[in-house]
Amino acid sequence: MNESVKILDGIAQQLDALLTRQLNNCGLMFRLFSRVKTTSSLAHKMRIKGEKYRSGKSLIQDMIGLRIVAYFQDDVEALATYFSYGEAVGSSIDELNSSTFCPQRLNLTCPIPEAFVSDFRQALPAEYAPYIDNTYEIQIRTVFSEGWHEVEHDLRYKCKADWEQCEPYSRVLNGLIATLETAEWNMKMLFDQMAHTNMQTKNYRAMLRNKMHLRLQGEDFSEAVSDFLRQHPEVAERVLKADRLVILLALLNHTKSIPLTYDMLLFLINRIEQISKELQALEPQDAQSLLDAFLRS
Repeated sequence: MNESVKILDGIAQQLDALLTRQLNNCGLMFRLFSRVKTTSSLAHKMRIKGEKYRSGKSLIQDMIGLRIVAYFQDDVEALATYFSYGEAVGSSIDELNSSTFCPQRLNLTCPIPEAFVSDFRQALPAEYAPYIDNTYEIQIRTVFSEGWHEVEHDLRYKCKADWEQCEPYSRVLNGLIATLETAEWNMKMLFDQMAHTNMQTKNYRAMLRNKMHLRLQGEDFSEAVSDFLRQHPEVAERVLKADRLVILLALLNHTKSIPLTYDMLLFLINRIEQISKELQALEPQDAQSLLDAFLRS
């Protein structure tokens, strides 16, 4: 590996680490991958779209690429919302068509942090540097769609000529993504239904976990909070009705982080949804201080 490739790979790894830390702080279930375009990949892209880049109509924006693979479709929607209204400077998000089998593209373009720009420019291959922007790309997919995209990219996108006389097979391959999208929808509905059943059986720990499907610390509520929920099932019912997207966006948007224990997540939902002053009164002093600082950030 030459020095320029090492520099680009190091920048990609630092962007990966920054994003991983951010997503871990909000409890998302995900996998994150990063890559740097090779010289051969750049040459292939220039052969296909070179005129667009040489004319100045567009620049290559994915020299560095990050891919977030989320466990649930609603996490993809939350992340797309967060980045679209945050640091992203561009996006390619396909509208779904109910009558056509095709994958949804969800790519976001973000600026390379200023601290990395100088090293990034110097490490670019000289012959392609004029056509490369100071940006990187974030792709967001679900676990199910990730596998399909990997197969499609290597065995259809990169060799389109092989499919010219095989249109029926191409349609079948597209049909598989529809099957996977249905499986994703059913998986989300399964956990939503479990949360409602947990509510009915007064298993409030499982209700919160299945409703929010985040990585939580610890194994249960504190005894005081558990007793409170048993005595106030109406509070648990309002927690079940809370808007998960609002809670997740709060965890993503605030600059400070909180430990995502069962108690702290419940306290946060209670604060955001303004459910119960009695529940808020149960916050220990340290938890109260952390939540105050988090919500101010």
